[in-house]
Amino acid sequence: MDLLTEGNRKYLKGDYKGAIKVFDKLLKMESNNLQALINRGLAYLDLWKYDRAIIDFSRVIEIDKENADAYRNRALAYYSLDKEKLALDDYKKATEFA
Repeated sequence: MDLLTEGNRKYLKGDYKGAIKVFDKLLKMESNNLQALINRGLAYLDLWKYDRAIIDFSRVIEIDKENADAYRNRALAYYSLDKEKLALDDYKKATEFA
C-alpha cells in the first residue's frame, strides 16, 4: 500500500496522529505532494492544531495559487483562531477558484 493511501486510511479511522506520521514520511520523499499536504493539514485541523494546519495549507497555495480547497481549509483554521479578516479573505479566494 502506498503512503498516501495508508495515511488516508488512518485519517478516515480517526487516527489523526498516525495519519500525520505517514504523511510526514511521504512529504520527506515528495515535499510538494499537494494531496499529502492538504490531508496532513486536515488532520491538524481535527487535532485543533490550527497553526500547523495553516502552514500546510499555505504551502499548498504557494505551489498552486488557485487551490480552492487549500484556501477554504486555511480560512477555517484562521476562523478557529479568531482571525476573521484573514478567514474572510481566504473564503473569497476559495469562491473565486471553486
